Amino acid sequence: MFDSGKIKKIFNHQREHYGVYIIAEVGINHNGSLQTALELISAAKSAGVDAVKFQKRDIQSIYSQEVLDDSNNSEWSFEYLIPLLREVELSADDYKTIRAKCDELQLDLIITPFDEKSAEFVYNLGISAYKISSADMTNIPLIKKCNDYGIPLIISTGMWSDADITKCAEIYKIDNIRYAFLLAQSTYPAPYETLNLDYIKRLKELTPIVGYSGHERGTFIPIAAAAMGCQIIEKHITFNKNAKGPDHKASMLPQEWKDMVYQLRMLEKARGATKHVNQAEIQNKEAFAKSAVAIRDLPVGHVLIKPDITYKAPGKGIFAHEIHDFIGKVLKNPVKKEHYIDKSDFEDTIKISEWEPFSFTKEWGVKCRFHDYDAYKTLNSPCIEFHCSQSDLDVKFQPEISKSALIVHAPEVVNRKLVDICTKDDEIVRQSLEILQKTINKTMEIAKSFPTKKPKLVMHLGGMYLNVRDLVDTKLLIKRAIENFKKLKYDPNLIEIIPENLPPRPWYLGGEWFQHGFMFSDDMKEFCNHFNLKMTYDICHASLFCNEFNIDLVEYTKEVMPIVGHVHISDAYGNNGEGVQIGEGNIDFEPVLKEMEKFQFSWVSEIWSGHLHNGAGTYKCMRILDEKYAGML
Repeated sequence: MFDSGKIKKIFNHQREHYGVYIIAEVGINHNGSLQTALELISAAKSAGVDAVKFQKRDIQSIYSQEVLDDSNNSEWSFEYLIPLLREVELSADDYKTIRAKCDELQLDLIITPFDEKSAEFVYNLGISAYKISSADMTNIPLIKKCNDYGIPLIISTGMWSDADITKCAEIYKIDNIRYAFLLAQSTYPAPYETLNLDYIKRLKELTPIVGYSGHERGTFIPIAAAAMGCQIIEKHITFNKNAKGPDHKASMLPQEWKDMVYQLRMLEKARGATKHVNQAEIQNKEAFAKSAVAIRDLPVGHVLIKPDITYKAPGKGIFAHEIHDFIGKVLKNPVKKEHYIDKSDFEDTIKISEWEPFSFTKEWGVKCRFHDYDAYKTLNSPCIEFHCSQSDLDVKFQPEISKSALIVHAPEVVNRKLVDICTKDDEIVRQSLEILQKTINKTMEIAKSFPTKKPKLVMHLGGMYLNVRDLVDTKLLIKRAIENFKKLKYDPNLIEIIPENLPPRPWYLGGEWFQHGFMFSDDMKEFCNHFNLKMTYDICHASLFCNEFNIDLVEYTKEVMPIVGHVHISDAYGNNGEGVQIGEGNIDFEPVLKEMEKFQFSWVSEIWSGHLHNGAGTYKCMRILDEKYAGML
C-alpha cells in the first residue's frame, strides 16, 4: 500500500516541512462507475494533490429497516437519496482496483466510512487516514472505532453549532482521540456568506490540527483558509458539474483543481517567517535605494563626519539608518568624490595583488569585467572569464599579451529583453543571434591578447518565460535552438562555444522568471552532441534545478560531466537561492566534486557580488575551496 506519510507527519506537528495536505474528494461523483472513479483519480494526480477520498457505506447498517422498506414514508429527500446511494455504492473488488490505482500513481487513499462495518473494511483495504463526515461528527462510537485502528482521523464540522463542536472536542479528549477538525459548511454549493472562515481561529483552540472542507463555488476560499493556518484542504472533483448526484454542483473541474493546487503550493512557499532579501531585491536596492556618497575626495586616515556625505544611488554603500555607526571612524581606504562609501572602507582589506597562492591542479580562474581586469591580471590565473553586458561589446579592450586562457560570457540581455533562440518570437531570435554573433566576433578580437589556448565562449540560449508555470515541451525548445544556432558564423577550430545549464527560477530584469530550456541533462546532451560542443556546468544552477525537480545532484552531475568543458562554482539553496558563498547554501560539494575530479575542465568561482571590495567574496570562496577541495580542483 502506498502511503506518503505526509498526513502522519502533519499529525506529529511537522507541518513546517510538509506544507498543506490536499485531498481531492471523488466521494460518489463516480456515479457508480469504476472507470469514472479511476479517471477522476488520474485527474486528481495530474492536479498535484496528496490524496483522493472516497465514501463507503453499508446501507443496512446506516438506515432503519422502515426507511429501507419504504423511503417514501420518511422525509421526501429519502425517496431520492436511498436509491441513489444504492446505485453508486462500489463493490469490494472495485475498491481493490482503486487501491491499486492509488499505489500506481503514488497517491494516498482516504475513505469516509459511514458505519462501523465499513470502517473495518476500509482499514483492511489499506488507507492513509479516516475522514469522518460532518454528519458523523457526533457519532462517538464510530469515531472511537476508527481511532482504535491508530490511523489519522479527520473530522468535518459542518451542520453543527459551536456548542456541539466544543462538546465533541471534550469527549474526544476524554477518549484520547487524536484528530483534526475541518471547517465545513454542509450545503452544496455553500453561499460565501455562510462560510465563517474566522471560525478557524476557534477550531485552533480545540485541536492543534485544523483544515477546511469546501463546498462553495470557485478556488479562492481554500487558498484563504490555508493562509489562515489550515493544514488540510479538501474539495470535491468532477468531470461535469451538471451530472446527476448531490455533490457535482459543488465540485471543481480538473483544470480548476490544477489552478487551486498550484496557488496552494505557491502559498506554501510564500509563508516564510524569516524576512530574507533575495538577489533580485539586492539588485533593485542597488539601483533605486540611496546610500552614503562622498561629496569630495576622502583620503586614507580621514575621520568621517556628516558634512563629508550626501545620499545618492546606487544603494551599495552605507545607508542613512546605519551612518551613525560610522561617523567618527577612520577610513582605511580612500574614497573618491561621488563614489559610495562602504563598510569595508573602514576595514583592512587584502588587495588582489596580495592574495595568497592557491594549490589547485585544474585550470582555475576568476571572473571580472573589462574595466577591472588590471586588478585581476596580477593573479596570473590559468584562465580568466570576462562577463559582458551589451554595452561592453562596444568598448575597446585589447590588453597586453597574457598567458591566461580566455573565457568570455556572452550578454544575457539584449535591448532590455532576454537573449533567447528557443522562442517563437522571430524578432527576439533575430536580436539574440545578432548579440551572440557580435560576442563571437568580440571574443575573436580579444583572443589576440590571450594566444595560449583556443578561447571559450559561454552562452545562454534561452527558454525563459515570465508567467508560464507548467513545463513546456523542452524538446521543441531544443529543436528551435538547434535550428537557430546554425545561423551563427564561427570556426570551431578557432573558438569553443560552451552553452550553460540554467536554473529553474532565475533573476533577470528585476524579478523572477521560469526557465524551461537547458536544465534537463538529456536536453543539454542533445544540443551539445548535435554540434559536437562541450558545455558550461554551473553547479549552483544544477543544484537549484535538482531541488526544484527532486533530482539527485550527484547523479545529475554524473550524467553531464562527459560533455563539460568549463565549470562555475558557488553554493545554492532552495530553487532560487543563487550565487551563495560556499558553506552558506545546501550543496554537499564533496560527492559532487568527487564525481567531477576525473575529468579535465577549466573553472571559476561565481559568488554573488564577489568582485566587489577587491574581490573579497571571490577570494573567500577560493580560499575555502583550496582548503577543502584543492585535490579535486
